[in-house]
Amino acid sequence: MSACAAIPIDGDGGLAAGLAAIDCQINGAVQAGYAQLFGASGMFGAVLRALLVVWVAMLALGLIGGRLRLSLPALGPRLFGVALVLTFATAWPAYQTVVYGLLVGGPDQIASAFLGAPHGATQAFASRLDGLLGELVELGRQFDAQAAAPQAKQAAKLVRGCALLLLLSTVGLLVVARLVLAALLALGPMFVLLALFRATRGLFEGWLRMALSFALVPMLVALAGAVLLRVLAPVIDAIALDPLAAAQQQRPLLMLLLGCAIYLGLLLAMAWTAAGLARAWRLGRGDQPADGGSSRVDVQARGAPAALSPARVHDLATEARIASAGSARTLHWLGGLARDSAPRTTPQASVAAVSVGNRRGGLGRGMRPRMAPRPLGGARTP
Repeated sequence: MSACAAIPIDGDGGLAAGLAAIDCQINGAVQAGYAQLFGASGMFGAVLRALLVVWVAMLALGLIGGRLRLSLPALGPRLFGVALVLTFATAWPAYQTVVYGLLVGGPDQIASAFLGAPHGATQAFASRLDGLLGELVELGRQFDAQAAAPQAKQAAKLVRGCALLLLLSTVGLLVVARLVLAALLALGPMFVLLALFRATRGLFEGWLRMALSFALVPMLVALAGAVLLRVLAPVIDAIALDPLAAAQQQRPLLMLLLGCAIYLGLLLAMAWTAAGLARAWRLGRGDQPADGGSSRVDVQARGAPAALSPARVHDLATEARIASAGSARTLHWLGGLARDSAPRTTPQASVAAVSVGNRRGGLGRGMRPRMAPRPLGGARTP
């Protein structure tokens, strides 16, 4: 870390030199963190050995108890995964070349191919932004020199505000993304170990998605920012030709302010896009769990079903017809048994039951007289 250049604060080198110094500091910090965790005197060396013992024990118990059926084709990916975990967790050159190199240098090389920048897309973008900021600062000085004009003072404030907006949005996103990525890469070997077990594999996948999202932010910011800086450059050149006329018309300054606001929104949209791309990514699932858990299905048994011969198809159809005929006979026999076991009633019993019901509360009850009938001739009974 002592070999890295200091971050310039006097303006020499500009934004490009500052980002290069930050990258060097981040590389040293990740290397130091890796050495503290899994180096020769790292604190997690014993944890690594304990996790390997647990993994081997779970695999052996699964094989002995019959919960795991492991074939030779399935054994190769398991051993390859364990070898990768041990390599990344114990060898800094391998971790730096594969993990650090892909997440830090890979996106920058892709952006360099698009922009045609041989020395890195981020450095080329930062150099172009330095030139644009220098032009804006010079415009502010020209407006200050014409303080007698009533619009010059407001124009100077607007130009300086636009320059500050460009600087803060670019440096903020790039530096924050690099610092968070450095912290994730420093803790990366711990999460790589968690990929051994199925219960903790989700933490490894979450770490990988977060690291990928922050690795994509500088690439997308450099690509989108470089395009928009080309749009802003003609506006700044038009204002620099006659600053006083631009301050009086106000239209060029408003176009400059609108371009700076769009620049800020575009960078935020690129950061949101990087997060969405990493969030939508799903890792491939293996056929067998890597921790020796229960798995009663062999890998070879999960292939595509074999094609049936015509004779076998005829035999299956015959068996299906026989089974359906047997089911129909069984249902017919059960229906006859139910009819034989049902109670039988005679017509006399049915009439008697109806008569009893009528006497108790049926039709006859409503038709019976409620009082004694009077005798004929009008005579009253005593």
